[in-house]
Amino acid sequence: MLAWILLLMGVLGVVLGQFYYKRYGQTKNRLWLIIGVGLFCLAVPCSMIAARDLGIGKVYVGHSLSYILAPVLGMMFYDEPVARAHWKYFVLIMIGILIYAY
Repeated sequence: MLAWILLLMGVLGVVLGQFYYKRYGQTKNRLWLIIGVGLFCLAVPCSMIAARDLGIGKVYVGHSLSYILAPVLGMMFYDEPVARAHWKYFVLIMIGILIYAY
């Protein structure tokens, strides 16, 4: 159970790290840069510890969620457009996760 929580923390660390780095790019407030880099740094040990228990394959597949979550956050908070083709790719990523899970 702890490994799954660490995997989730790793994925969220990567996604939120990107989010705060983008915020830094817009505002040039170094606090956002420090938070973003800190989250990226936190994601690495979380993922490594999760990989010990879950295996590297599950961790890599789990991290593929960041390719969905990051654009969706950008769409929600920064009004970034997400093209129709991206939604198709998101579905393919989810299908791949489900296939790997079963």
